[in-house]
Amino acid sequence: MNPNLIYYPCFALLLLSAMVLVRMFLTRVQGIKSGQVDFRYFKTYNHAEKDLPTQMTQASRNFTNLFEVPTLFYMVCAFSLITQQVDGFFLWLAWIYVALRYLHSLIHLTNNKIMPRMAVYGLSWIVLIIMGVILAFRIAGSL
Repeated sequence: MNPNLIYYPCFALLLLSAMVLVRMFLTRVQGIKSGQVDFRYFKTYNHAEKDLPTQMTQASRNFTNLFEVPTLFYMVCAFSLITQQVDGFFLWLAWIYVALRYLHSLIHLTNNKIMPRMAVYGLSWIVLIIMGVILAFRIAGSL
């Protein structure tokens, strides 16, 4: 198996981040055009979130979230490639993680149901922890 295939789940997550960025931008423009958001809000982001359009807040939070835990995913994938520990199982776990992040964003940006969103988020963490543990054992075993 070509270990460079680990790039594609990372690229898919990058595309999700780009899509959410566009969504966030469009909700911000819509908020300004509708008069719900004063343009000056974006100078300091100093405003009560309860006064902002819900879709704008959801998109902003989701975009921020894509730069929190997923950075650990990118790190695990990079280390798996560097240490030559990528195999079919590891790649499969990476795709599962990415699918869960897509599902999390879909829930967050649409109906935003807390329990399903939290369950998917938790599952993505479990997959990431499994990836990290597998990688740690493989690296330790190769020393």
